[in-house]
Amino acid sequence: MKYKSLAKFSIALVATLSCASTTAYSAVGGYRKATEGDDVVKNKLYPKKGRVELNGPNFGMILNQSYIDTYLVSAGINYFWSETWGFGLDLTLPFNKDRQERYCIEHFYNDPDYEIAAECGEPENIEDVGGNGLKGNYGPAYVNIREYNMLITGNAVWNPIYGKEIFFMSAVMNFDVYVNMGAGLAMSTFYQLDSNLANGKPSRGSFPAPGQSGERPGAEPNETELYGTAGRPAALKQTNVFLDAGIGQKIHFAKKFHVKAELRDHLVLGTPGGFDMFFTLTGGVGMRF
Repeated sequence: MKYKSLAKFSIALVATLSCASTTAYSAVGGYRKATEGDDVVKNKLYPKKGRVELNGPNFGMILNQSYIDTYLVSAGINYFWSETWGFGLDLTLPFNKDRQERYCIEHFYNDPDYEIAAECGEPENIEDVGGNGLKGNYGPAYVNIREYNMLITGNAVWNPIYGKEIFFMSAVMNFDVYVNMGAGLAMSTFYQLDSNLANGKPSRGSFPAPGQSGERPGAEPNETELYGTAGRPAALKQTNVFLDAGIGQKIHFAKKFHVKAELRDHLVLGTPGGFDMFFTLTGGVGMRF
């Protein structure tokens, strides 16, 4: 009888606690796992909502060019209206440098008399050839080359991942993985394809057979204004709209600073081929308020 009473008391106690827990469950709006809700990572040291980020200086380069190297310096500002979404403005200043390949095609040496072994060499070698008064001529090639002078970009910034990880077995690293999507304006200097020299002669072509008269294509070595940098087609200043998208990662430190690396694709519209595409890789620092 004693054990039956104890059993009844236990059942009543469990039922009472169940009702109490159900009431508490309802009062807080239901049980949720730690991975549910807006903040998957709890106790963020670097929240974004309502914050402004200054990005820069950033340094990088255009990756997929054939005749020039373009180095980039940029800075920007981001504002986040939530932990996931924000908007950013960037200003990029490119610095262009000719590659040896561009020098080579613009100083191509036609050698019908086989007096020069190489078609292209270092600048001092080419100048020596011209100064020696050797036979033959220069048949430069001027292809489409675009030198970017300024990029202005507006992007939506999506931050799908905020994480923490331990490195060096002790320190905790806070990081973001983000995606940029937007558009902008590209100011550039464009040198268009031209198969004729400034004097109207074709830059390349067939030479008259030995003993026959006829005009030789290209320029003679002493006609330095018709090949090389001086012989380039007129430079055209252009402004084009471009679309861009990129992915990057920020590593946060010291409460308000970060370092970042970013890969971005640019699709420039309205070019002679319909569009141009180039990829940039940049890295830099920033801070938030």
